[in-house]
Amino acid sequence: MKGGRQAMNRSKSWGWRSMRFGLAIALLAGTGLPSWAFTADEKVAVAFSTNWDVGIGREVFVVGNHTDLGDWNPLRARKLRWTSGNVWTGAVAVTAGSHLEYKYIVRTNAGAAYCAAENVVWMPDPNLAANLPARDDPPYSGKTIYYYSAWTNAFLLHRTGGSETWTDTPMLRVGPGRHAGEYLYRVDGIGTSGDLLTFVPHGFFNGEEAWDNTPVPGVLDYYTRLDAFLLQDGHVYGYWPPANRTDSSINSHFIVSSYTPQIPSRNIRVYTPRNYTLNTNKHYPVLYLHDGQNTFRPGGIYGCWYAEDAADHMISFGMMRESILVAIDNTDERLREYLAPTDSYQSNSGTADRYLAFVVHDVMPFVNASYRTLTGPENTGVLGSSFGGVASLYFGMASNVFGRIGPMSTSFWAIPNYLAQRIDGQDTSGLRIYTDYGTMESEPNYQAMWSVYDKFMADGYVPNDSLRIEVGCGHEHSEWAWALRVPDAMAFLFNAREEPNEILLRELPLRLEAAGDGDPAAMSYLALKGWNYVLQRAGMIRDPTDWAPVATGRLDALMWSVQDLSIPLSSSGGHGYFRIQAQFPGP
Repeated sequence: MKGGRQAMNRSKSWGWRSMRFGLAIALLAGTGLPSWAFTADEKVAVAFSTNWDVGIGREVFVVGNHTDLGDWNPLRARKLRWTSGNVWTGAVAVTAGSHLEYKYIVRTNAGAAYCAAENVVWMPDPNLAANLPARDDPPYSGKTIYYYSAWTNAFLLHRTGGSETWTDTPMLRVGPGRHAGEYLYRVDGIGTSGDLLTFVPHGFFNGEEAWDNTPVPGVLDYYTRLDAFLLQDGHVYGYWPPANRTDSSINSHFIVSSYTPQIPSRNIRVYTPRNYTLNTNKHYPVLYLHDGQNTFRPGGIYGCWYAEDAADHMISFGMMRESILVAIDNTDERLREYLAPTDSYQSNSGTADRYLAFVVHDVMPFVNASYRTLTGPENTGVLGSSFGGVASLYFGMASNVFGRIGPMSTSFWAIPNYLAQRIDGQDTSGLRIYTDYGTMESEPNYQAMWSVYDKFMADGYVPNDSLRIEVGCGHEHSEWAWALRVPDAMAFLFNAREEPNEILLRELPLRLEAAGDGDPAAMSYLALKGWNYVLQRAGMIRDPTDWAPVATGRLDALMWSVQDLSIPLSSSGGHGYFRIQAQFPGP
């Protein structure tokens, strides 16, 4: 249990007028989602609510025994929003099937105090508890790991989620490697599906013990949330990769501004991920970044984000989808171009609408024509800091092009009109949003970030699902701080678990089952997230060319589900042989 007697003594010294606690969990209440629905990442949106008069300058958070509730760390607690009658409420996505123990806590929510260990008052004992609904048993248990190594035997030292307990599990040699002297190892049932797995392989080579630590400087252990993957040469893959990796690369292009009214033309820098030149049939989501001079090394006069290192790192761990990054240079008109047109800076109105038009009508067509991109809002993101945070917010709210936005350390002070008219005055729902701030930045902007966060929650955004907020302890308004936070931002916007997992598909052979006789024919099959499933029919199966598509299953957002198809035999060629085929979605 957390809190306890010490928390009771602290709360008395604050002199609060009233507090009322209870088991106030209502699944998905007020989140805009149907009751008992599951998120795409196997979580349940839980609506927390408590009545507590905490006084001015203090706010209520919820913290608990699960990673999604901060693992009892007050700094990782999820803030609730105040509503009339001193009711603090908010939905938080938590892994389905979890047994929760949790408490409401009060914290002084000011930048200078946020990260202080003593800045917490715990709800009195006992802990509150709840059992979240679980989905039907998944078609697989835990995680499956493949591993290439020349070792004569291999083991996997691992732990799951927030656990500090390490388990050592032997891996089974299942076949030859890519070349003589190498083997393919496998282990399954490791950890819990969906949870973060931290691990490091080790084994023996020529009689001596060896450890395979990550090639990422300063990081010893691998970590990923993928449920099936291959570890090859220090990289985690959800698909079977080429035998020899090619590294990421960056190319520069000059983009002419042609959309009227024109703004200055400029350079862009395009990052392509590992194996881009080898995976010639693969298409990639795209993340656009402002202040391109500062994005990749060596950076600009104010520093560097080292975004290529961040992407390499998160992709190599299977935390971020293999993605294309497009860094767009700023110009002498930066402040106006990044500012919403509802507001002005030094008596000059913002021209973010023109900058948005330049990106959509000049930059994006070039990128889509020159690189293998996936399109649509779900595959298109935008990220920026300071005034670039304003531009990122504007891009998401003013268009239907960008479905993933990352306004970092946003200069809210510059857009009072936009906040009032668009953020406070209208529904903002429909995006995935990462936002953050450093505790050493402007206090008014820090508080504005939390006000915008409250508005997002009121509009149905759910932390751990469609919304993430981070506070950088001791972080200033500078490139070095954004470089520290950008890896998690990119991994949240383009979560690797969203990509069709080829290795998981390999582990679960396709099976089409008849659900009954008659016309129409009823059939069912197991569908994995992200794959296109096509039902095919053949009158005879001696000739492969006889197979013809007769129906397409829906593209499911869940990690797995059982899908049903109903096929009128009279319109599909009559009785015959049927099969289901999984296809990787195209551009």
